[in-house]
Amino acid sequence: MIIKFSHCLALLALLSCSVAVSAQELDIKSVPASISNFYSDVGMRMRLATKPNTEACNGEQCVLNSAFDKEVKQVGERLATVAYDVYPDLSKRVQRFTFKVVNIKESGMASNGAGKIVVFRGTQNLELSEDAIAFILAREMGHVIGKHHKKNTSTRIIFSVLTSILFPAVTLFNASNVAAQATTTAVTSVASTATSYFGSEAAISKIRPSQLIESDDIAIALLDAQGWDMRSVASALQLDDVESNGWLRDLHTTEQYLNNLIHQADADAPKLEVSTLEDKSE
Repeated sequence: MIIKFSHCLALLALLSCSVAVSAQELDIKSVPASISNFYSDVGMRMRLATKPNTEACNGEQCVLNSAFDKEVKQVGERLATVAYDVYPDLSKRVQRFTFKVVNIKESGMASNGAGKIVVFRGTQNLELSEDAIAFILAREMGHVIGKHHKKNTSTRIIFSVLTSILFPAVTLFNASNVAAQATTTAVTSVASTATSYFGSEAAISKIRPSQLIESDDIAIALLDAQGWDMRSVASALQLDDVESNGWLRDLHTTEQYLNNLIHQADADAPKLEVSTLEDKSE
């Protein structure tokens, strides 16, 4: 019986949905924090390495950069203090949050499981208000607080296990002699690595929308604890499409989510007032 690599690729593509669910249901305590933090830090560094850098600043631009760096650090540290109050168990797995601006040309952010939050220099060009900066920092912190790095690591581990089992079996079925098996093994190794990577990324993309909502909710909780006005935040996030990248698209989705929550709260307000009046009359 001949089993083609294309069949295996198709099978793993179909498995991506079930793997995504399995990763969500997996007891993520089974993945040590050291492994999760290592995986997420390597992933973050690789992502940063592929992004174009900004040109070196000079004169007034250096002053503006320094002011933005200081604001990010100060706002982030205030949010971190609140985070440990709102989520008391957080200190058991994240010793501290750090905030740094890196000279990446585009706007965006990144983080790792250990609590390192990185802001791309291009974000400065959006000229965000302080409350908007607080929200995007809190939202990135939400990925750490929500253990999303651990969940994503679990997904990658599951796919690595699947491919390590499936592709060696293909080698045995397809190779009829030692020479053929050696050749097939080499091809299998490359195919296994590629399939593991793309399969895990496909599975992660399926759970990403729920992770974004959870990180938005965590950001709202952190800003509520600091007394920020969500209407002001939502208004500040109404940005022009100055560029198109995944982070800005996610930010636009967040802005819509906040507005939906505000509209729902406005719609529920009269009902709550009536209910309160009825309770008082009784």
